Amino acid sequence: MFRGIWSTLVALLVEDGQLAIGALLALVITWALATAGGASAQQLVGWVLLAMVLVLVIANLYRAGLVARARVSSAQR
Repeated sequence: MFRGIWSTLVALLVEDGQLAIGALLALVITWALATAGGASAQQLVGWVLLAMVLVLVIANLYRAGLVARARVSSAQR
């Protein structure tokens, strides 16, 4: 029982940590775009940040679904 709880907690920390690192990288990229670009680039940077964060969240959810499916199928064997 404790082994299952521990593995779930570790997996949650790793997955959320990867999502947090990805979000920070998205912020750095948008900051670089905002400072390097002109006024028109600064108007689009918010949308770029939104798109990158949405892609990160969807990719993380997809990967978590694959991991959950693998766990369920291995538990049924």
